[in-house]
Amino acid sequence: MRLFLKRDVSLGESAFVVCDEQGREKYRASVDRTKVGGKYRILVSGNDGQTVCKIRELPIVGTKTFVFKVNKKHVTFVAVPTANGVYSYFYGNNWHISGELASKNFVIIDVDKSEILRHSKRSGYCELEIFRESEEMYCVAVSICANLINTVEKLAVQAV
Repeated sequence: MRLFLKRDVSLGESAFVVCDEQGREKYRASVDRTKVGGKYRILVSGNDGQTVCKIRELPIVGTKTFVFKVNKKHVTFVAVPTANGVYSYFYGNNWHISGELASKNFVIIDVDKSEILRHSKRSGYCELEIFRESEEMYCVAVSICANLINTVEKLAVQAV
């Protein structure tokens, strides 16, 4: 299954829109302005307006830590930006990321070495190729969080 993630720059609360291959909106990620632990939540809703996933950022210094809640199952995604790249970890499943999270070109791989998600940065949007339909919401949540992490796409020598 192929989905497309695009940043929503309209004036509303919406942050991201996820569309299917035909260009129809499948999910909308909106910012919930209610502060939870000092951070805001992102609510992902389907076409019917019902929330299908809640993403919460935890305020842990030196990391970007997100907790996804789909139904009653939680998965924690931790990204640690360093000078050598962004290292990432999952808690709540046996996934790991191969590729470069900072450039938004990466693959999520399960413990059995099967691909779950192939995330590719394109001009103006990101392409998500999801290989396990049962993990679709978690793949969308990881993609949203990866696009929330501020990274420099073109490295340059900075003046001192």
